[in-house]
Amino acid sequence: MIRRAALFILTCVTLMPLQVAAQGSLKVATQNMRLAFELCLRNYRTPQDMPYAFSSTGFTLGKGLDEGVTEFTAPGVSGAFKAGYCMMQTTDVPLAIAEEMGQRTAETLFPGKVTLGNPERNINQPVAPCDGLSIFATQMLIRVTYSAAGNSGDCLNDGTSAIAIQM
Repeated sequence: MIRRAALFILTCVTLMPLQVAAQGSLKVATQNMRLAFELCLRNYRTPQDMPYAFSSTGFTLGKGLDEGVTEFTAPGVSGAFKAGYCMMQTTDVPLAIAEEMGQRTAETLFPGKVTLGNPERNINQPVAPCDGLSIFATQMLIRVTYSAAGNSGDCLNDGTSAIAIQM
């Protein structure tokens, strides 16, 4: 009996770090995704300031394959930006968490100027999943859309997420 209890405790203690590490990667990736999202929104009128904003907050920057594109990485998140566009993705943050985080951050930065969905949608219809946000910022409409990570742009709940910002 004592041997079984000791084996059970040893098994639980051995497995706990894996669960904490999994929660840790979600937390780190969510924080880094939120920071990238916020940096893009804060610099929507000054895209020339984005490289400094990202590098000064710990993101690693590199030249993108396309002209004028800067790629960035941080633990759990990667993305790219150029004038008028910003994108970030992660394999660690589920789509629902990314959508909630995006809405909260946008409403904090642009109080009273955020609406769900496309500004041209039928207001009598519910907002479709991944339809994103419209931010009626000073002198500009900012569109935020969500998808699964990767290049497909599909609205899949596969445990990954991507956010695209058109400014």
